[in-house]
Amino acid sequence: MKNNKGFIATSMIYSFFLVFLMLLVTMLATAINNRVLVGYIEDDIRTEMDGSGSFVTTVVEPKTYAVGEEISFANESWIVIQDLGSEIKAVLARSLTRVEIENAIGQSGNSQFYGTCTSASCQLRACFNASTSGTIGESACSYFVLNGADLSRRAAWNPTAAQIAQRYGQSLVSLVVNSWFQSHVGLQRVYSQNKLTEMRFNDGSFTLTGYIRIPSTSEVATASSWATAGGNSNLVPFHVLESVSSKQTKIYNTSLQTVNSNTAAYIRPVIQIKEG
Repeated sequence: MKNNKGFIATSMIYSFFLVFLMLLVTMLATAINNRVLVGYIEDDIRTEMDGSGSFVTTVVEPKTYAVGEEISFANESWIVIQDLGSEIKAVLARSLTRVEIENAIGQSGNSQFYGTCTSASCQLRACFNASTSGTIGESACSYFVLNGADLSRRAAWNPTAAQIAQRYGQSLVSLVVNSWFQSHVGLQRVYSQNKLTEMRFNDGSFTLTGYIRIPSTSEVATASSWATAGGNSNLVPFHVLESVSSKQTKIYNTSLQTVNSNTAAYIRPVIQIKEG
């Protein structure tokens, strides 16, 4: 009878080796699967977080909203100014800060550019008279930029003779609002998720479209209760859309007022949000 002890020993070694390989493959597969799951979770977390690390509310509950009601959306607090059924119009429950304004138009530090500014809010002139220049025109909205050590005036736009009268679409206020929207992580998140509606509005001269703007005179006139809601009664005056002739614009300061375009006022953006 042959001695099969060597064969049995070899078989056992191979069997243990195969079991070891199967365990190793199973462990590797589990590790890879766990890593994929963690990656999905990390992506979800990033999707729900903005640059400051706070969660972004991207859904507005479908219901009937009262004018003046405060909601949280896109990492900001907003005040409802109109319920449209399946959508709402809302105004920012604060004003834009000096940092946010300067991020859009460059560092200024010039007193003629601003009205009252605090750490939390800042007024901005829609426009101010610049020194006469052949490239700018007799009057223009300008901003200051720092070139090395020199602070120089730059035109926000080059107006033609017909464009000298102030209009929202050509104002520094419009420039700041649109720039703030483009750089706001929370708003860009909800925009990419199709949670905002493009608005069609008129600035007194032209019909414009956009996902963000400032309040219209009709929105203030028909329901002004929202204007000081949310404990923000100090955020007046603020700019409103429609401009008038003779280089004048309108602000809301407990009532609608026509003022010189050099008058400083707060900026409070408006968006239209889809419910659900």
